[in-house]
Amino acid sequence: MASAFTNSVVLERGVSLRLLVINDVSTVRGGATKVAMRCIEAATAANIDCAVLVGDDGAGIREMFPQVHVEALGEKPLRDGVSAGDLFSRNFNPRAYRALRQLLTARSGNTVVHVHGWSQILSPSIFHALARHDARVLLTTHDFFAACPNGGYVNYRRGDICNLRPLSLPCLATNCDKRNYFHKLWRFARSLTQKGAGDAFWSRVDIILAHENMEPYLRSGPLRKFLTLRTPATPLSRNGRVRAWENETVLYLGRMTWEKGVRTLAEALNYTRISATLIGRGPLLAETRLALPHCRVAGWLEDDEVARIACKTRYLIMPSRMPEPYGLVTAEALMCGIPVIVSSNALIAREVEENRAGLVFESGNAKSLAEKMALMRNAELVRRLSDGAFAYGQKIAPSWEEWSRRIVDIYLGKVSFTAH
Repeated sequence: MASAFTNSVVLERGVSLRLLVINDVSTVRGGATKVAMRCIEAATAANIDCAVLVGDDGAGIREMFPQVHVEALGEKPLRDGVSAGDLFSRNFNPRAYRALRQLLTARSGNTVVHVHGWSQILSPSIFHALARHDARVLLTTHDFFAACPNGGYVNYRRGDICNLRPLSLPCLATNCDKRNYFHKLWRFARSLTQKGAGDAFWSRVDIILAHENMEPYLRSGPLRKFLTLRTPATPLSRNGRVRAWENETVLYLGRMTWEKGVRTLAEALNYTRISATLIGRGPLLAETRLALPHCRVAGWLEDDEVARIACKTRYLIMPSRMPEPYGLVTAEALMCGIPVIVSSNALIAREVEENRAGLVFESGNAKSLAEKMALMRNAELVRRLSDGAFAYGQKIAPSWEEWSRRIVDIYLGKVSFTAH
């Protein structure tokens, strides 16, 4: 274990800095893992010694960063199937707890721990291990699991944003889960395990927000210190600005799930008879294909094909039912001048309106979405919105280079978190 930390940056006070990155998986299938990989890349480029704890086999990180020590549990995430043992191990994973305790015990010098995803494999056990150590802890909130049992602040039964205080009695009594009430109770119990790391621990954790509007949702508990660092975005099109007003393609890019608003979108598309291209995987893929015979429901596509489609896109729709923490695909569209229609539940909705970069519809209301789509038939409107989209897209998020500098400054303690 001791070999996990070598040749590290030396701080001004003469103490070596070591970084430990924690994430459920090592293969990029979503935004959290992509950002975790970028953290490793930025740290190693800055000669900060880095080790990684992952729940899967670690192959993805070993391939990309052969110089980095990887501690891998070799387990499967919940999304790949649930076993009876997962009822206990995904509430408190003893193997993750022991592995992290050993990593922390083996470290020397000043250690920074950066946590990304934990809900699929590692479980809240990692926070109990961290609470018993004096390492500085950073947590990037890619979702709302730091506070909300179902991770989304949304009532999946009603289709509304949930305004209940997490872990309160009304929260316990409410069946808000996408599966059933038993699963809600399991998630509730897992959140209690998470909270059990102690208020003293949670109040010292530095929270990195993917979007500043996430903070009000996370202040209800013991979390006290926040900093916004938006995730960088790469333009959907690789050929510069898109002349959206000359195009016809209506685009959806995201997971095929209820919370992403796919059913709302399908209803609006059937109402308007507008043809669209829908890209993404998820449990509602087959249902969506049946519901939209006049549309291209492509499933997963490679990045090159997505970029080709983006060049022909008139506007992008993000119909999320949940309070989407950021909506990275929206930023990617805006950066190349593709205007957007976004749900009122998206945390980015207000700035889309303020910068005249797109339109906002009432979340979950297919008629409202259909009305906005009808407006986008007007080429002059699309051109004005494309102008606003492209202008705002140039400042919506930092570049990867700027982001890398900032994350390294955070590791080095050069950036202050706002305390509440």
